[in-house]
Amino acid sequence: MEFVQKSSGILEELDTMRSVVRERHDTPRGQLRVSCVMAFGNECLAPALPEFLRRFPQLDISLDLGNRLVDLIEEHYDVAIRVGPLNDSSMIAQKIYTQRIVFVASPGFCRRFGMPKSVDEIRSYPSVTQVSGEWGRTHQFTYLGEIIDFEVPQRFRMNSACAVKNACLTGYGYSLLPDFMVADDLAENRLVQLLPNYEPMEQSIYAFYAQRRHTPQKIRVFIDYLAEVFGS
Repeated sequence: MEFVQKSSGILEELDTMRSVVRERHDTPRGQLRVSCVMAFGNECLAPALPEFLRRFPQLDISLDLGNRLVDLIEEHYDVAIRVGPLNDSSMIAQKIYTQRIVFVASPGFCRRFGMPKSVDEIRSYPSVTQVSGEWGRTHQFTYLGEIIDFEVPQRFRMNSACAVKNACLTGYGYSLLPDFMVADDLAENRLVQLLPNYEPMEQSIYAFYAQRRHTPQKIRVFIDYLAEVFGS
């Protein structure tokens, strides 16, 4: 019996080694299923995918944008992209990007309400904010060397950063949004940064995939591509 078990293990190892060797000589192919948070997916990932598909023409991508936590195994996703770490030892986490949450408002809003000088003052201003589950309820800033926990107002909230930005542009209220999402709006004066002396704490964005003996080639090339595009 012991001999049979050992033989079975050796055969399994040989099959794995053959698969690895075969994949090294093959072009990545098949479908890659990716789940990604909406803001990063809309603004950053989606524009980067056409080049990835040009490089790997035998790969298909199915991109699902949403802010809920998905179960990679049960829901058959290859990669999930999320803000912040996951406490799951069965997953491998690859950091791909860093975002910062900034206070922004429209020029019209600033003319009507003025420029706030502190987080205590801005709490009394109208706001439109993003909250998705537990994410977004509190954001951290540093001011004069002190860490400030800013509890996000809940009066007008949505689960989509894109919808929040569109409402913010109308001048109704200020918002807290990822820096990559408002960079062009700030440069072209459609939005104004509020409280610039409050330095936003970095929030890491990770690509997660299941830990296994042999990571499929389609996942490896995708993770490498994310590191290439967003790592700089």
